[in-house]
Amino acid sequence: MTERDAQFRALYRELRIDEQRRFYEKRSDEYELAHRQAIGVRNVLLILSALAGVAGQFATGTGRATCGVAAAVLAALAGGVTAFEALIGFAQLRKLYGDAALNLRTAALDWDAAEAEADVAAQVERIEQIFRTENGQWGQLMVQHEVTPPPGAEEQP
Repeated sequence: MTERDAQFRALYRELRIDEQRRFYEKRSDEYELAHRQAIGVRNVLLILSALAGVAGQFATGTGRATCGVAAAVLAALAGGVTAFEALIGFAQLRKLYGDAALNLRTAALDWDAAEAEADVAAQVERIEQIFRTENGQWGQLMVQHEVTPPPGAEEQP
């Protein structure tokens, strides 16, 4: 292996594989945290709603009505948080980025274990295929979230 080939391999490993893997890992961690936060907020709102409902059982008159309204509002907010989390798809995004990072980790091991005479073009193509696969997943997510008209609705021109 020439000095230039060794430099290319080291530079490609550092700037393409490792840098992109770190990006994917950070995004995966970010969406995992967002997913956990959404679940936590939803659970707190539901607990507060239940507590307001229980408190309403012990109150009379206006207090009872206030507790009932508070319980309903808190439950509605919990539903809103759940809908937002489902709309954004934090769990799906975490998996998408996590899978890409895992594939890059595996490819990096193969990159390092490759012999000096190995076909660099084939190795680069394998790694670039990981990026294309991750990029293709975005199209699938977009198709999955497309709005379809209800049955019997006429299509707009």
